[in-house]
Amino acid sequence: MRSILSRRQVLEAAAACAAGATAAAAGSVPADMRRPARDPAHFVLVHGAWHGAWCWYKVTAALEAAGHTATAIDLPSAGIDAAPGASVTLATQAERVVALLDTLAVPVVLVGHSAGGPVISTVAEARPEKIAKLVYLTAYLLPNGASILSSIGGHPDSLIIGNLEALPDGTVAVRTDAVRDIFYGACDDADVELARSLLKPIGVLTTGSPVTVGPAFESVRRFYVACRRDRAVTPGFQRTMYEALPCEKIFTLNADHSPFFSRPSALVRALSAIARA
Repeated sequence: MRSILSRRQVLEAAAACAAGATAAAAGSVPADMRRPARDPAHFVLVHGAWHGAWCWYKVTAALEAAGHTATAIDLPSAGIDAAPGASVTLATQAERVVALLDTLAVPVVLVGHSAGGPVISTVAEARPEKIAKLVYLTAYLLPNGASILSSIGGHPDSLIIGNLEALPDGTVAVRTDAVRDIFYGACDDADVELARSLLKPIGVLTTGSPVTVGPAFESVRRFYVACRRDRAVTPGFQRTMYEALPCEKIFTLNADHSPFFSRPSALVRALSAIARA
C-alpha cells in the first residue's frame, strides 16, 4: 500500500535534509567563501507569499558554510504554521519576526523576499535597533501607505496577475500549472516539485495591508538584490521601487524570482558582500 505523507512530514523531511546539507554545501560553495567570514553576520530570512522557511534550505546551508549564522522563519499560516490564512495580516507577520529579533543579542541582516519586503519594512519601523541592514530580494519596497495590492498596477507584465485562484476560505492560491513560469523558470525540476508540494494559499489581508514606515525605518541601512529574469516582480518594477526609495547599493543577479533555488551561490555572495559593507 502506498503511504501518504502529511504536509508536516514533508516539511520535516525537507528540514532534515537542509540540516544535513550544510556539510555538503561547504564543498559546493566557492573556496573564497569557505574561509571563515571576516565579519560573520546573523541573517534572518523572511520568505514571500505562498512560500515558507523551507525555500531557504540551500541558502541557510551555504551561509553557515561561509561562517555566518542563518535563521529562516515561517510567517503565520506559512510552512508548518497552522494559523488560518484568512486571519493573517501584515501586522501579524511582522509580529512574528519581531518576536524572534527580541530573543537575539546582536543586530541582524534582515532579508525579505518578494512579499516579505513589506514585512521587513514594518519590522524595521518597530525595531530599528535590532537590524544592522535590510535586504530586499526582488521584493516589494513600498513607501508609507502603499500595499502590494495597491502597487500591482505598476507591473502589469507580472505573470502572477491572471494566475490566481480565490478559494472559499478567503485565501488565494497560485495555479499549480503556472508556478514554474512565474517563480522557478531556471530552477531544477526537483526544487520545482518540492515547491509545488509545499506552497500554501495566502490570506488577502497580507497583501492588502498598507505599509506604515517613518523615521525609524529610514534610519536602517538598506540594500536591494534585483533579479533580471524575474517574471513575478518584474525587473522594471523592481527598478521603479528602488529608485523611489533609494538603497545603499543594488546587487543584480541573472536569476528568476527564486535565486534561493536557481542561483544560491550567487545569492550568498551578494548577501556576504552586504554583510561586509
